[in-house]
Amino acid sequence: MLNPKELVLRPFPAALSEFQSADFTTQRRIIACPNPPIEAVQQGYAIALSSSEFDIHNVLQQLPSTFQPDLISLSARKMGFQPRGLDRLSCPTLMKIGDTFHWGDGSLNGIVRYCRSLNCDFHWVYQGVQHLHWFVEAGLKNVFWLPGTSVIDPYVPSKPAEKSYGVIFRGSESHLHAYRSQVLRYLQQADIEVDIQQKPYLDCLEDYVRAQIVLNCSLNGDTNRRVFEVLMAGGFLLTDRLSPQTGIQHLFREGEHLECYGSLPELVEKVKFYLAHPEKAEQIAIAGQQQLLSHYNQSLTQQKLYRYVFTQKIEPPFRLEHDRRITVIPNDQPSEALDQRLQLYQLIQELHRINPQLHGIYWRGKHRQLLADLVDLARLKLSYVESETAIESVKTWCAEIDIEHQVHWATPETLQSPAQLILVDLPETLRSARERLIELDPHLASSGLLLFIGQASVQQKTWLDLVLRSKSYQPTTISVDYCNWHEPLGAGACLTYVKSFTSDQSSPMPLTFTQLTWQTKMQQAIRVRKTAIARRVAQIKR
Repeated sequence: MLNPKELVLRPFPAALSEFQSADFTTQRRIIACPNPPIEAVQQGYAIALSSSEFDIHNVLQQLPSTFQPDLISLSARKMGFQPRGLDRLSCPTLMKIGDTFHWGDGSLNGIVRYCRSLNCDFHWVYQGVQHLHWFVEAGLKNVFWLPGTSVIDPYVPSKPAEKSYGVIFRGSESHLHAYRSQVLRYLQQADIEVDIQQKPYLDCLEDYVRAQIVLNCSLNGDTNRRVFEVLMAGGFLLTDRLSPQTGIQHLFREGEHLECYGSLPELVEKVKFYLAHPEKAEQIAIAGQQQLLSHYNQSLTQQKLYRYVFTQKIEPPFRLEHDRRITVIPNDQPSEALDQRLQLYQLIQELHRINPQLHGIYWRGKHRQLLADLVDLARLKLSYVESETAIESVKTWCAEIDIEHQVHWATPETLQSPAQLILVDLPETLRSARERLIELDPHLASSGLLLFIGQASVQQKTWLDLVLRSKSYQPTTISVDYCNWHEPLGAGACLTYVKSFTSDQSSPMPLTFTQLTWQTKMQQAIRVRKTAIARRVAQIKR
């Protein structure tokens, strides 16, 4: 068994309770962070960081003489956390990648840039596995993933004599969890009672084993901690069905270790079925717990990490063997092209976060890599529209990386329902723009979005605005609203237009999105200016 000495660099303070594990009492781990508990510092378990920017060698000089780190680990959770001198260390550095599926840790693109700037020796994730191909494309070293048991505390509650709850959900319903709120509301409208509470970690584990059904809904198509917590506790898990690129299907089998739903009607159907057949739910719960405890418990998962770092050995699929998109990475792709693809992906990922269903079309597109980028959004019905001859060529390429079944194929003549979103390559001429718009307009629902992919010149944007306005389309900027801060999406990667609303009964569910208005821009500019003035005043006072 590998038991290295690990120095953890953390951008946020650590609670005193974190220092009670054997890793600290046996001097195998020390945390360097801002404002650590004074008791932990006195016991030699923690080092205080006075700034987010520091030289790692100054930290090393404060370590006890008996502690020589074999590994230095950190997390991409705060982009302003900038340790210097990592490249001069004699031991490996390990970066845990943060939440890449929403704006909480700084956006997918921002985290990729952050990891590139620090250039650690190893990079891993447990939650946003479907995004790891971006980090491989960015040239980062030794990218891998692990099951979520690596970040949860072990605890297996005793099984009760009988269940105390029917359907429960334990977790947050914040503004970030737009789809989750819609799921819970849909169940309530279907007259299914759901016990919704936020409780301490151990209390949640106790509840999981006391419920007939434990509901889970990821924030944005990610394998969250709750999957592993419920299975470890021995609960029956009903969770949203994720894309193959998340890797969860290689850990647990649907219908054997857990259950999944891919739509709101399917969710209601499965809830009613398992409430009526509790013996089947219990059978799946037992099998799921055995699978996790036998193959992915905390000790085994921690050893997988250490074994890969120190011996370069780890079994499939943890080096992304399940995601064949990494086999078609362009060798000569400039960083600007990667950045544009990331910007476009983040825009559509945000639409995926806040809409319960999303139908998008890539219209006669030449960039087949775009299809590969978007297939990991589980609730996105992605269609590719072209002639039959052109479809076969693209379909063959998609088959090489195992995504052909995640794309819907259609010609303009066979396309049926209108889409909420259409992506089209940026036209080179005014004439081609008019022709393309005439062709695709009937297939875009009212209030839907039309995205012209590419970096447009001023001239292109001017004549596109003229053409689109004449057909009742308005230019817009989609933004993400995070803690009252609006961040524009798709900048430099596409031009976005919204189709005017018409009362069309055949239209799909209206698309929800946040537009960046001029009032919001002014408010943010004022806030930025006030912050700059406050910082300047503080500097003068010092």
